[in-house]
Amino acid sequence: MKECIRGYLSIHADHEGGNVSAHTCMLVGSALSDPFLSFSAAMNGLAGPLHGLANQECLKWLSELKDYHKGEKPNRAIIEEYVRKTLSEGRVIPGYGHAVLRNTDPRFMHLKSFAQRNIKDDYICDLANLCFETIPGVLGTFGKIKNPYPNVDAFSGALLQHYGTSSIT
Repeated sequence: MKECIRGYLSIHADHEGGNVSAHTCMLVGSALSDPFLSFSAAMNGLAGPLHGLANQECLKWLSELKDYHKGEKPNRAIIEEYVRKTLSEGRVIPGYGHAVLRNTDPRFMHLKSFAQRNIKDDYICDLANLCFETIPGVLGTFGKIKNPYPNVDAFSGALLQHYGTSSIT
């Protein structure tokens, strides 16, 4: 767990000011505020569903997919069916597609690799792996989706849940 959290925090801290929390921290700090105030402002920026709650949305979707599988071993056909169902309801696939990235997020690959080395027989992590193999191909069939690949959030919630540091409600 220590190695997982170390990697998780490292890859989430490196945003060069481009996301809400990093930008907020720099903005508040630019007023020569106390560093603790800058940091707390950044942490508050994580509360929004488009930033800090993104991995929870991904985890929630994976949990819904697990329920849809009705306990069966994860398989590509059911994932594809559920992706199409989700899209037909006007929803998005959390963690897939990104406003800037046009390939698989390297941070996703780092977390996926960590899970493959260190986590065995975890349904949600196995499901996240199989989603990576399935979802981009399905999303690629929709002409309007420019980036069908996963971002870091598509795997981070699964890892945090495995180690008991996150849960969905």
